[in-house]
Amino acid sequence: MSANYVLAIDAGTSSVRCLITDLNGHPISFCRKEWSYQSPAEVNPLGREFDPDAFWHIICESIKGALKDTSVSGKAIVGVSATSQREGVVFLDKEGGELYASPNIDLRALTEGISIDYEFGSEIYSITGHAPSFLFVPAKLKWFERNQPETYNRIATVLTISDWIIYKLSGERVSEVCGASELGLVDIQSRIWSDRLKELLSLPEAIYPALDPAGSQVGTVTRQAADETDIAEGTSVAQGAPDTHCALIGLGIKDGGQAGVILGWSAPVQIATDKPVFDPGARIWTGCHPLRARWILESSTGEAGNAYHWLKEMIFGKEASSNDGIYELMDDMALQAPPGAGEVLAYIGPAIMDMSHLAIKFGGFLFPVPLSVTGVERAHLVRASLENLSFAIKANYLQLEAISASKIGEVKIGGSLAKSRCLAQILPNVLEVPVHIPETTEVSGLGAAVCAAVGSGNYSSLEEGMEAMRPKFRVIEPDRPSASEYAEYYQRWITTGKWLEKLSEGMK
Repeated sequence: MSANYVLAIDAGTSSVRCLITDLNGHPISFCRKEWSYQSPAEVNPLGREFDPDAFWHIICESIKGALKDTSVSGKAIVGVSATSQREGVVFLDKEGGELYASPNIDLRALTEGISIDYEFGSEIYSITGHAPSFLFVPAKLKWFERNQPETYNRIATVLTISDWIIYKLSGERVSEVCGASELGLVDIQSRIWSDRLKELLSLPEAIYPALDPAGSQVGTVTRQAADETDIAEGTSVAQGAPDTHCALIGLGIKDGGQAGVILGWSAPVQIATDKPVFDPGARIWTGCHPLRARWILESSTGEAGNAYHWLKEMIFGKEASSNDGIYELMDDMALQAPPGAGEVLAYIGPAIMDMSHLAIKFGGFLFPVPLSVTGVERAHLVRASLENLSFAIKANYLQLEAISASKIGEVKIGGSLAKSRCLAQILPNVLEVPVHIPETTEVSGLGAAVCAAVGSGNYSSLEEGMEAMRPKFRVIEPDRPSASEYAEYYQRWITTGKWLEKLSEGMK
């Protein structure tokens, strides 16, 4: 193959994915490798970290795997970019060594975050569009200041995980605007590092790198990175954006009337707005869109793919956890169960977003008894879990419509669970709007590939790259009789969920 290609690195919560596409966005090769985290004794059980050397090795192996699986050589790659899980962060010292590297599930700063919100929560939300503070970098900086002052005093640069990958490839310390906003450090209205936050929280002054937009070239692949990855030295390295934001690029979500649902470890429901929209109750998030004159309003279901993975292990055992073929079997099982899953209700993760009222709640499966009469089987549990996700997506979809005072006419989905034939059957009927499913579900990687193509000069802007590399979609329309049936099931799920919340409060 003599044509030119771009390479995207997607560092997710449970794995890294490497996608190679041509300049029309057609997938050429893909490689996925899992990774895991440690919980050091001093932050156990809430804290999580990753070994940056081990993770970089896995990333390099994923890149090599994608190159090996096709006839594309490293020299045919004209641009590379990266995307990653949000809230994940890496602290560098002045020599470029990693002092701290954590995923988005590191909750060590719970106490510091609660303290910050008690004093300044309302103002911080008005600046960043995000809450609660324990998820974000200001609280983590406070944790290090209090618990590891020697490390704190050595922090020279704060990077997102995708920024860190860009640094490993190019040697350049830069940050992308959307990613930095997801760290809780950016004034989302002005799209710059917030001086008010530095003043309010007494944050360090010199740890913030230059901010660049997604799709901008920040450097080229170094000799060392070329040796480690098999990408040619001098290849263009471009800024990516967070995984959900890159997914919106891949799905082409930039105007009103559309929602993007990214069905990965979590399942955020997002719309594009032409100005920041803040929820008066601080239940949901607002942030920067990769396009300069756009913002994102988000209402997330929370754990989606993670909950489905848990169900997979519960039914088939942990030994089957790495067997992706089991998901196809689960899909076949779910399709055999009737709508409503034989009266089974699931509450095993996905729910309506309310970041103003976080608490551990009781959930699980509810079904009629005695079992000797009802005959509940695995198929009912699997279908109920997919209906749980669909109902949660609808609840968040309606919440977005209410807060944004806008109507959403269509939904585009991507991510691993977008492969589910059963979910594709259920979701349009639950939402009562058309659901668009792309030919490639790796939409975060596709969005990063667009960034790589723009940064390498093959397109003049993100808008042009999005249009040229847009995937084909198949559209699934709702079936009116089924939609009417699911409207009743959804209401039952909502009503029962409220009773479970009361039960959880009563059992504290």
